[in-house]
Amino acid sequence: MPMTDDELKAQVKSQFGASADSYASSDIHAKGESLDLLLQMVKPQADWAMLDVATGAGHTALAFAPHLARVIASDLTESMLAKTAELASERGLSNVETHLADAENLPFDDQSFDLVTCRLAFHHFPNPRQALSEIARVLKPGGLFGLTDNVTVPDKQAGGYYNAFEKLRDPSHHWVYPAVRLETMLKQAGLNVEATSPILVKEFEFHEWADRQHVSAEDKDKLLEMMRRVPELLLPLFAPRWADETLYFSLHEVVMVARRVA
Repeated sequence: MPMTDDELKAQVKSQFGASADSYASSDIHAKGESLDLLLQMVKPQADWAMLDVATGAGHTALAFAPHLARVIASDLTESMLAKTAELASERGLSNVETHLADAENLPFDDQSFDLVTCRLAFHHFPNPRQALSEIARVLKPGGLFGLTDNVTVPDKQAGGYYNAFEKLRDPSHHWVYPAVRLETMLKQAGLNVEATSPILVKEFEFHEWADRQHVSAEDKDKLLEMMRRVPELLLPLFAPRWADETLYFSLHEVVMVARRVA
């Protein structure tokens, strides 16, 4: 029987609540190529107010904070917000606030923010269209939304295999979409895509990737077997290679900047 939305969100809190420290120290999340690119594409202004949705350990919020007047880092998971506040304090960032919030029911007034960001979290939302509707609602007319997320291939069957692989590693994973689908969803929410990055490729060492979500030895074996049987359409994406007695593989990522219709 499928889980309810509330059960899925409780799973997200449980999964990430136990992983706050590992996400705080993860290079992919703290420094990944997409973070610098998001900053460059958005061009933040000194008088802007920003909301970072599903901030995790706060890496995006903290990267933008020196360039903005005010930043709210929001997340469903208390321990992630505690880690964000800790990192903000360590860096002397006094303009960063944390706020417990569900991306699909944001507790902020209409037209409150010049900029909303969401980085490497969209694939966890059970109702992504509702989240986009909320993001559009809290943006000022003409405000910007910066989205970064993993992407898969357009083929439905291959995309399903990709998502099954991700969900076995992280049960709170919902769905990764092709880039063209993300663009369509943004436009349907009243967010006009103004810029899309080239596809970004990031390589992982298997055990470090799996251990960040506390994957059992049994499920690691299943994941490795899935990687040995990857559909042909996914081979250019995953690009699996075995070296040094371990597996290395890639994931693809995209950055999009969209403007709320004025």
